[in-house]
Amino acid sequence: MHLPFFPKPNPVVSRKYLFALEISPQTVKSAVWSVVNDKVQVLAVGAAVNWDDQGAESLIAACDQTLSDAASHLDPSGKIVVNEVIFGLSADWVDEDKIHPTKLALLKEMATKLELKPMGFVVTSEAVIKYLHHTENVPSTAILLGFWPQILEVTLVRMGKADRTELVKRSSQPTDDVVEGLSRFTNVDMMPSRMLLYDSGMDLEETKQLLLQYPWQAPTKKLPFLHFPKVEILPSDFTVRAVALAGGTEVARVIGLLAVQEVESEAAPLGFVADADIRSVAPPTAEPVSTPTPLAPRPKFQLPQLRLPSFNLPKLRISLAAVIVGILVVLTGGGMAYWYLPKADVVVYVKPQNFQTKFDLIADTRLDAISLAKNSIPAQSLSVEVSSTQTTSASGSKLVGDKATGIVTISNTLDSARQLTAAVELTSPSGLKFILDESVTIASASGSAGNLIPGKTTAKATAANIGGDYNLAGGTVFRVGSFAITQIDAKNDTAFSGGTSRQAKAVAKADVDKLRSELTASLKDQAKQKLIEQITDQQTVISESIVVATIVEDFNHKVGEEADDVTLKLTVKATAIVVTKSDLQAVVDAQIQPQIPSGYTSISEQNQTFSVKQAGSDQVTFSAEIRALLLPAIDQEDVVKNIRGKSPVQAKEYLQSLPAAAQIDMVITPSLPVAITTLPRQAKNISLSIRPFK
Repeated sequence: MHLPFFPKPNPVVSRKYLFALEISPQTVKSAVWSVVNDKVQVLAVGAAVNWDDQGAESLIAACDQTLSDAASHLDPSGKIVVNEVIFGLSADWVDEDKIHPTKLALLKEMATKLELKPMGFVVTSEAVIKYLHHTENVPSTAILLGFWPQILEVTLVRMGKADRTELVKRSSQPTDDVVEGLSRFTNVDMMPSRMLLYDSGMDLEETKQLLLQYPWQAPTKKLPFLHFPKVEILPSDFTVRAVALAGGTEVARVIGLLAVQEVESEAAPLGFVADADIRSVAPPTAEPVSTPTPLAPRPKFQLPQLRLPSFNLPKLRISLAAVIVGILVVLTGGGMAYWYLPKADVVVYVKPQNFQTKFDLIADTRLDAISLAKNSIPAQSLSVEVSSTQTTSASGSKLVGDKATGIVTISNTLDSARQLTAAVELTSPSGLKFILDESVTIASASGSAGNLIPGKTTAKATAANIGGDYNLAGGTVFRVGSFAITQIDAKNDTAFSGGTSRQAKAVAKADVDKLRSELTASLKDQAKQKLIEQITDQQTVISESIVVATIVEDFNHKVGEEADDVTLKLTVKATAIVVTKSDLQAVVDAQIQPQIPSGYTSISEQNQTFSVKQAGSDQVTFSAEIRALLLPAIDQEDVVKNIRGKSPVQAKEYLQSLPAAAQIDMVITPSLPVAITTLPRQAKNISLSIRPFK
């Protein structure tokens, strides 16, 4: 007796098991999969094991450990033997659907030592994309971020297809690495608003929080994010399960675990490659395996020949059970799709409240300054020395030239000898001054009053100033010092000569002052830049606290010297006070939080202006002026719960009742008839953002 509507049970068949082995930078993972109920399913997952990413011995040991762990989870007794394997490889191992020769040799050596039979490979990031499609039932648009110990793998996914994959060498700042990877995707109009993180088994929660804190939409950033991205962490076994799914269906069809007509070929969309080179590896102790029949190529599309329709319809022999099952499948599938597939982007624009406050802050380099007041900021002092040389043209002028020189005969009519020292002035009848170049002694006069013979001597004299006016003709009588000309006089027997004069460029005081001012200002800018280079990205220099002291000042010409230009070599020491941005923001937040009105807890578009009031060597007092837009305090999770499953009209009515709501924008996908359109019933499918209305 057979129960109605139930088919006869299939005879029990022996199940075939295969490995999925994911080889990533410095990490390997494994899983055991098989075909259960005509579907590829993962039955056991092995532990993630690290390797050195270089040598075959390290890879073999790591693969042996993870495969043994997966096999023990499948069958602790060890009776089940698994030796066929699908590889999941990172993008840098593959080029144009071919494994790099060095990597291929590594895989062959590993497969030989572990007695494995490779069946093909997939690129792990492409496998993850397909598995996301499989689990979410819609083509994904997202940014995949694979975090490995030293490498970040960034994949841009659009509508279920990988745009490109970039590998970035990791630093200590995960957000900087992600920005570096995304910046390599040029000609991208809009970045996906979803980031999916997967890894080698490390804890990514801290990385997720850092990504959530990063200002992706800030005006200073160049990445084209329309919405602030959601950040999700994929399960640790997600990638190896994806590898099993990506290659499992095709391999199962090739080796006969699935009938050919039951499953369409998914090799292309899954990224599965049945590489002949890698499949040539066989375990040394394994029995010879017959090569499966290659896949028949997909037939080319041909237009059918037109024929008149025949009205001899075949008799329909469909049981009532099949009809009921078909209806239930359609209704269930439609209901599941209607429940899980819709997504919505909801933006609530609210009228902001203007907020403005002003207060003083103190940055102090002394450790005990922090305890003085709540508005004190710990700071440190930095010093640098900078030097430079600058030249400017001389703008002054002066009279230059040579002094006239000659020999005079000095006569003494006094009755006693007289001694004249050098520098005694000789004055001409026109008032021109000459100076004796040497000391002389003049004998007294001799003879009687009627026949007086003056004492005489000769001496060299030089004009007191330059110029041709001092070239006096011979026979000029000069007054000597303060003596009366009747007592002592001087006379040049020959003309004075050599006196010249001309106007020449000279260094003016204004030239020196200008050069000093300009070079000091330039060095101050250089010192500021040098100070900035010495600080980290988390610190800032208070520009107004920069004090510049001159250490060396060397002009090549003095004021008044004849010169076409003047050069200054200047060395200065610049000292400035530096504060940490987080400390500054913490003090600012502590000042403004008590001033935020009740019901407003979110600050948007904060504008901070700081002006220094007083700067010293240890302390800087400055005024902070904060302007911001206050947004109402809205519990976004509660709002999403209240609008899920509602019609757009009902949802908008509720959203418009929120505090200060001004405008509601709502986009629901896929587009359905108005009568049955509702917001998603899954809260995770609703993206809600609160923005200021302008």
